[in-house]
Amino acid sequence: MTKHSVLPASSCERWWNCPGSVNACANIPNPPNAYMAEGTVAHMLAEHWLKANKNPGPRLGEIIQCDGFDVEVTEAMLDAVEEYVQYVRSHIKKGAVVRFEEKVELKEVNAVMFGTADTVIVEPFKAVHIFDLKFGQGKRVSAWKNKQLMYYALGVALKEDVSRFVIHICQPRVEDGFTKYEGPIEELKDFELELKVKAETALFKDAPLIAGDWCKNTFCPNRVNCPALAGLARELVVRDFDSIPAVDVLTVEQIQKVLRYEDTIKDWMAKVREHATELMLQGVDIPGWKVVESLGHAKWVDEGVVTAEFGEEFGDKLYTKKLVSPAQFEKLAGKKRLGPNFREDYTVRPKAGYKVVEENEKGETVKLTKAEEDFK
Repeated sequence: MTKHSVLPASSCERWWNCPGSVNACANIPNPPNAYMAEGTVAHMLAEHWLKANKNPGPRLGEIIQCDGFDVEVTEAMLDAVEEYVQYVRSHIKKGAVVRFEEKVELKEVNAVMFGTADTVIVEPFKAVHIFDLKFGQGKRVSAWKNKQLMYYALGVALKEDVSRFVIHICQPRVEDGFTKYEGPIEELKDFELELKVKAETALFKDAPLIAGDWCKNTFCPNRVNCPALAGLARELVVRDFDSIPAVDVLTVEQIQKVLRYEDTIKDWMAKVREHATELMLQGVDIPGWKVVESLGHAKWVDEGVVTAEFGEEFGDKLYTKKLVSPAQFEKLAGKKRLGPNFREDYTVRPKAGYKVVEENEKGETVKLTKAEEDFK
């Protein structure tokens, strides 16, 4: 059996929607980076903490080698891991079976399908719980019908006698990062039938490439070279609009499509610019373009020299002092010191206008006042 699954759970969202991505990404290297190494260390600490049923010990400040990177165990990391550990422990009931880093196989669906679940809790004859620790600080991931976790839940449920499943996304470094989704075992059976079809399609040699928001959300390594993604912006303009129209004449359907693909197209454009920069630094000529140095904000060469020269004349006016932001203070003090109600007791988030987000994102829908409704 190969070390890595051809149809892994981690990219299920991608190949479910873009079956051609399996072949397209097969030979693209995906080397580890500092963020991945940091996440691996956090997972290691979490597993040790849960297995030992106690804190991992005085490891603050320790440097751990991982995938060629030096990862420091910070207070923020320990706080995040502890939050995850406490969440998992809160779901362990008497008589439940708890397993860590469990290899989940889906041979019943397809022989090449397997993956590793962070934490699995099985309540015999009742429920299977799947927990996934996501250590990143990027976009919030929702547990709602999350394909990666339903993949794991199905693999476990096929071997256990349970009547329902509960999947948990645990993202401690993101606001409201702990979400869950649950359903009856019949829903997993329906998922299995659809998953089987999706898997078979993805294994076709000429499976189609289909661009969408999953390109960015799953960090598809083929984003720069993908013809489907490259054609997405052109298709949006040429097929839907013929030419770029004035914003105020767009239909609701056209607005919906632009909003859906905005981030994906911007992400692809940014990747193309990064790739162009790399090529030109290697000597490739792209007519009409050049690479220049990007300069940051001006900094003092020697603060002591500036103080000696201007200190007597300007005194305290040379210095500024202000309280750190709430987010900076949380990192400084740690969540354990501040407690769960710190934000509610000491901070306020002023209104800063309106923004459009997808329906499953957090936030209450803004309701129009009577006067606004009349105007509308």
